[in-house]
Amino acid sequence: MDLGALVGELRRSTDTFGPLVRAQAERWPERVALKFEDEQVTYAGYATSVHRLAGALRRAGAERGMPVALLALNGPLFCTALGALAQLGAIGALVNTHLAGEGLAHVLRASGARLGLCDAHALPALADVHALHPVRFLAEAPAGTALPAGAAALGELLPDRPPTPDLPDVRGEDVFLYIYTSGTTGLPKPAVVRHLKFTMGGIGLSALLGIEEGETIYAPLPLYHGESLFVGFAPAFRAGGAFASRRHFSASTFLDDVRRHEAVAFVYVGELCRYLLRQPPTARDRDHRLRVAAGAGLRPDVWVAFQERFGVPRIVEMYGATEGNVALQNLGGPVGSVGRPHGLLEGQVALVRVDPVAGDLVRGPDGRAVACGPDEPGELLGRVGVAGAMEYDGYTDRTASERKLARDVFEPGDVWFRSGDLLRCDAGGWYWFVDRMGDTFRWKGENVATQEVADVLNGAPGVDETCVYGVAVPGEDGRAGMAALVTAPGAAFDPAALYAHAEHHLPRYAMPAFVRLVAAVEVTGTLKQRKHGLREEGWDASRVPEPLFVRDDAHRTYVRLDDAARAALAAGRLRL
Repeated sequence: MDLGALVGELRRSTDTFGPLVRAQAERWPERVALKFEDEQVTYAGYATSVHRLAGALRRAGAERGMPVALLALNGPLFCTALGALAQLGAIGALVNTHLAGEGLAHVLRASGARLGLCDAHALPALADVHALHPVRFLAEAPAGTALPAGAAALGELLPDRPPTPDLPDVRGEDVFLYIYTSGTTGLPKPAVVRHLKFTMGGIGLSALLGIEEGETIYAPLPLYHGESLFVGFAPAFRAGGAFASRRHFSASTFLDDVRRHEAVAFVYVGELCRYLLRQPPTARDRDHRLRVAAGAGLRPDVWVAFQERFGVPRIVEMYGATEGNVALQNLGGPVGSVGRPHGLLEGQVALVRVDPVAGDLVRGPDGRAVACGPDEPGELLGRVGVAGAMEYDGYTDRTASERKLARDVFEPGDVWFRSGDLLRCDAGGWYWFVDRMGDTFRWKGENVATQEVADVLNGAPGVDETCVYGVAVPGEDGRAGMAALVTAPGAAFDPAALYAHAEHHLPRYAMPAFVRLVAAVEVTGTLKQRKHGLREEGWDASRVPEPLFVRDDAHRTYVRLDDAARAALAAGRLRL
């Protein structure tokens, strides 16, 4: 069966998560399904909890097609809610647990939810937003906990012995979840996730990762994010294995968790592995059963060092977007590559020339997009609406979904999803991430890809992590490069060494004009770097508490950005 036929079959299939909960409980009632810190839940226990929660939600008015907000840390409640919502045919709106105030009110408003589930951790944030967007939350909290306006105790609605529910006719094409964009540059948008995607993740990734019955996948990232759900929870449950996690990621306890849960696989984002490398080496770094790590964003400077130190034999780097229809996987390819599309999807993926600053596709005299050559950076596109192409569901906001589409790209009437990411494809067909288009800036008439510059600077002596962005300079066109640097533990910043390293590996226009030393780079709940605040503060000493440096090409170093250096910049004696 080809991929298009398989997708069509799964769209119509009732093989969704709701029935799977019941089937796995009947098949392996005493096998452990969930492991959260010191707590374990069997498949039978999980199914019972799912049925009870579904009963409580039904009493509260939940029904098929109704959005229900889910605001909880990783834990049994979160996973139980997924099963209960699936069995009701309702839609789970997965809310970032770090949000508060207007940001939280926005995502609740965007979900359309009037009913929600939460844990005790969420109660303080909910107390501040009820007046902005009222949602009736059912709270799992200790008895006697003071509840904010609009919240009710979940325990009062849970039936003691719920009957096995009649499952609605939920199909793969029905909407299962709203998963929000990370909000690194603006307000998060809810992306539509159908049961089909969750089912395919379970089937495909359990096989790809080689997960056997009874084995454990460890995913310490937030479950409101697609990485832990689709690469961790879905394949573990589908394979009849166990899903392990914790309420908050901890680099210092990572290996202890892996050993305790006897995990054979774990789910990462690239910065997670960087944080693990910062931990002091021990004699037990390779004392584990891990045989595969899977995720996205593992940069080349971390990849090799991570494997060498921790002895994880197999890395499966992937690329994808929750709202998109492009998926790449690196199965044994070169270190640092984000992979290739499935063989049956090669014709449904394209790289085209684009102005990364303006964001417009470059079109030829015939009005059509221009395909990139080997190793030429371009925007990654995914074909929409033809047989064999992956589904594009976009966001709940149809206008936002339409903005992600390009039409008449290669021929009249064709439609393509715009990823917003710059990649390049080498002569061997392997794709490499270059930058987010919103991050790339123009300086001295050249485009500067921030991620490529960061990768270079991460290899400089004494540098542990780099965040690169463009900043305005009075009297200059474009934006100059600036780097926020985290020095390695115990290392001092060496401005001359940084200059020499950058000069050796980068063209002059890509060398950072400014450097800011920071203790840590601010990240989202899913460990993506936040650049917006850094860009806004720029090199303004009145807003930046940390040391600032400016590039001095005459002396081939970076010097403190003091009043004298500012005067030299203003007078033109110090050229960028």
